[in-house]
Parts: sequence; structure tokens; C-alpha cells
Amino acid sequence: MRDWDLNTGSARLSLALEMLQKANAAAADQWNDLTNQQFQDKYYRPLEPKARRALDAIRRMGELLRKAERECGPES
Repeated sequence: MRDWDLNTGSARLSLALEMLQKANAAAADQWNDLTNQQFQDKYYRPLEPKARRALDAIRRMGELLRKAERECGPES
């Protein structure tokens, strides 16, 4: 029996990233000045690769936990 669930958090992070990308694209139509450029450079652009790395790490951790569960779980 599992006491962990990484899929829910991973799915929520993925959905949040998708929603952020859409909101950023919509805002870009109206917000196109130096302040937006600074925001993009300082906050938005660095965020996506970090979120992608986090999603990849969550996926790998899930694989390790499933492997550990198979190896340490009760024999079938």
C-alpha cells in the first residue's frame, strides 16, 4: 500500500505552468514595455526551466519509489 502520491502534485504543477504560459502570452499583447521585459528576464524566463527540472525530478523519484515498493513489498 502506498503512502505517497507524486502524480497529483506533478499534474498540478504541470497545469499551473501551462496556465501561466497562457496568461503570459495574453498579457504580452497588452504589456509590451521595459517593465515587462525586466519581468520576463528576471522572473518568467528562468521559471520554466526550473519547473521542467522539478517535473523531471518528480518523475524520476516516482520511478525510484515504485521500484523500491516492488523490491521491498510483500511477495506476491
